[in-house]
This record gives sequence, C-alpha cells and structure tokens, in this order.
Amino acid sequence: MKILQFIIITVLLFPFFAYADEQQTIVGMLEGARKGDIEAMCKLGVAYYNGEKTLKDPFKAKCWIKKAYNNGSTRAEKLWEDLELWKYSGKCELSFDDELSPKYNKGDVFNDPVTGTKFVFVPKGCFLMGCHEAATQCNNDEKPLRKECLNGFWIGQFEVTQDLWYSVVGSNPSRFSSNATRPVENVSFDDIQKFINLLNVKSKKKFSLPTEAQWEYACRNGGKIINFPWGNESYRPQANCGTCDSGSFYGETAPVGNFPPNALGLYDMGGNVKEWCQDIDDKGVSRVVRGGSFTDNTSGLRCTSRSKFIPGIKSYYLGFRLVMTRNL
Repeated sequence: MKILQFIIITVLLFPFFAYADEQQTIVGMLEGARKGDIEAMCKLGVAYYNGEKTLKDPFKAKCWIKKAYNNGSTRAEKLWEDLELWKYSGKCELSFDDELSPKYNKGDVFNDPVTGTKFVFVPKGCFLMGCHEAATQCNNDEKPLRKECLNGFWIGQFEVTQDLWYSVVGSNPSRFSSNATRPVENVSFDDIQKFINLLNVKSKKKFSLPTEAQWEYACRNGGKIINFPWGNESYRPQANCGTCDSGSFYGETAPVGNFPPNALGLYDMGGNVKEWCQDIDDKGVSRVVRGGSFTDNTSGLRCTSRSKFIPGIKSYYLGFRLVMTRNL
C-alpha cells in the first residue's frame, strides 16, 4: 500500500519538478550569460530561437548570439549563420534582455542636489498611446491608437518653478509672479531650449523636455487605461482648471504641488499650465503641448489631449517640466 501511495505521489508531482527543473535551467543560463559566460550566451540564444524551456523569441536569440560573438565566441559565428539570425531586425541595445535587476522602483524620488528639483522614476514599459478604448471623447489628432515602448526615465515631480528659472536665467518672465513656487510661464519652446542648455552646463547633467510619449505614459500612471491623471471621473476634480475645484486659485496659476498627485506621485499633470514637449507636430514645425491649464475646462485635462504651438510663442498658460537623464 505504501509503495502504491509513493508511486501515485511521484506521478502527481513529476510535472511540477520537471517544470521547476526547466525554470532553473533557463534561469541558470540567464545568470551565467549576464555574468559574461559566452557559452551560456550561446545556449541561451539557441533556447530562445527554438523556444526551449522559454518563449520563442528569435530577436533575443540574435542579441545573445551577437553578444557572445562580440566577446570572442567562435561558436557564436557559426550559430549566427546556421540559424540565419541576420534576418531578424532590431537593434540589440542593453535593455534587450541582459539588464540587471533595476536599481530603481516605480515612483522612487530623486532630489537633484544642484537644481533642488525632485524627479520621479517611471519604469520602462509599453502602452497604447492615444485614443484608447475607455476614452469618453477623442480629437482626430489623438488617433490612431498605436503601441509605444519606453525605457525607464526620470521626470520632474513638479512643473518647473519661477524660482528655478530665475536661478538659471536671472530673470522671471511670468505673469503670475507673486510667489516663486508657482510654475514659470510666458516661456516659449525656444526660451526653454536656452534654459536647458544653461542648466546642463551649470549642473553637468543632461536635462530635456519630455517626449510626448513619455508625458502621456507618465500622466496615465504608467500607461493605464484612464482618461485623466486621477482616473476617469470628470466632475469637478481637485486640480487647477476652469471647471475644477481649484479653491482660491481660480483664474491664475497655483504654487506647484497644491493639488493631489497622480498615482506615480506627479503633480499638476492636469491643470495649472500646459506643458511643452519635445515633439514636432506631424503637419509642420509646431511643437506639441500637453496637460491643460487653469484656463481649460476639465475635458482639456485628459491625458491624451494635445495642443500645438509655434516654437516662438509665449503665453501665461504655457510652462513645462523636465526629464533628467540619469544612470538607470
């Protein structure tokens, strides 16, 4: 009877142990390859190519074999030809598969000591950008829906303040200048490029405007299917806009951080001032602007809503936030 029980238990548990063994094998390959073992790189490449103990992925196969070859493997050269890996497109950047565990987690905050500005980490990921399935309304320039994939990036927790602008440029162009912690406005795209160049020299870091994809991904809490930074509710949200619950700041900018942040910890992604992005609009030289401002109705604060302005225009409802390049 005991022998029969042993046989039954063994049969039932065999698939589990087999699966665990397979997982350990692929994990072992990954660990070895990430440590520089060129034989492990070759084995891992073959495993990805054939879909052995992992999902079939010829692109990753190509990249691991290429890395093995670059590290002096003669076997990798033969595999490259035998498997015809040259047929598979795509650049084998660091993030293709061999990255180490990320240093930073979603929502981590870094306080840059030079500028005194806080940045929030947004992990890499893919999302459907534009007029998504839960959108209650869409403009034509929010279509078509398309897939965008981003590497991790650091984005300003707040819109750039008048205080920071003054510390770099030595002047304050803002209309609402009674409090230096309000966002700087009345700045053109061209003005911002000069500011960023000065800031990069001063700080010895690399700052830029966010791309449109980075901005929307961050606004939507890492690409979530939501209409606004706070979710889907549109009725009088706590934000600074014409139909929002903006308190005493109705009709003007508010000091940054006065209203609740989104789930990533980013403030004023909807309202306060519209924000310049890097991108050129598809139809000309105008630059894309995101985010809505204190002059807009709530619908203008949708994460997918877009505006465009020529690079030299200035307005009391136009500002920006920064993205910072940092070792990921």
